[in-house]
Amino acid sequence: MQCASVAAISGLVIGLIPVSARAVDASPGEAGATDEWCDTINAPIVSTFFVDGCTSPAGVCTQGTIPSGRLAGTTVFTVLTVEPGNPPNLLLYTGELVISTPAGDLIIHDTGVFDGVDLTFSEIDPIVGGTGGLRLATGVLFSKGIRTDTGFDGVIFGDMCVLPGDKPPDN
Repeated sequence: MQCASVAAISGLVIGLIPVSARAVDASPGEAGATDEWCDTINAPIVSTFFVDGCTSPAGVCTQGTIPSGRLAGTTVFTVLTVEPGNPPNLLLYTGELVISTPAGDLIIHDTGVFDGVDLTFSEIDPIVGGTGGLRLATGVLFSKGIRTDTGFDGVIFGDMCVLPGDKPPDN
């Protein structure tokens, strides 16, 4: 069963609904306290499975890259929970995705569905935190794609907002 879980995990079959990023409130007197900066994210994301250093309770971790766009950088995904779906070819999972960019790290909590028959996944990925220039980032991203022999190949997209002083560099 664990082998089937490892072979099957990576995505979520949630109806992808448009969700707008929420506003960020800055402290009074902070530079740019009333202005936020928002951007639409749409970039490829490619990952491979790894075992050494994987902290997943389910034993499933990936590392990868986002090669272009505002979130260009490296990724580490850790599966936190896995349960069977209905129909049984679906696996429901949650996890944490950390995207490390030159501007800082973006922390996302994924909820996903993986289809073990067609090997596709879909996720809803709310931004829950960040570091450096992404410390005040908010928004909701989505991810979808397909399992490959070594990991996953997909796209990450959605809306992200940050305070002007936290704006990630243009890539």
